[in-house]
Amino acid sequence: MPGNGAAQAGEAAITAGLTRVTTSFDVRHAAAVLKAASRPLAGGFGRAEAERVSHDIDSLKADQPRVWRFEVHYQGKAQPLEIRALLDDLGMIDLDFATSPELAPALRSAVDGYLNSHGR
Repeated sequence: MPGNGAAQAGEAAITAGLTRVTTSFDVRHAAAVLKAASRPLAGGFGRAEAERVSHDIDSLKADQPRVWRFEVHYQGKAQPLEIRALLDDLGMIDLDFATSPELAPALRSAVDGYLNSHGR
């Protein structure tokens, strides 16, 4: 697959220098996890954006990843936020966030806080 390597290289270039927050859980929690991820942010990815991404995830086919990119506001600064979703045949989703090293711990805390309180 000659085009596959080029796509992977392009994706790597976009996320270079960003910190990844990765998680995997039952897709039924996707909307709540995305809303939890929006809480530490002052703008750029709020409830409406979380609902839109969640709606898009609901229409994903297994093994066909999808990526969304946002410019968000955290602690008075614009930060990149890339969300990548991959659904498997069993209804589990890999949800990855790529963002600045400053924002990553807050995202990790928000996502883990929701998942740990709801038994994944």
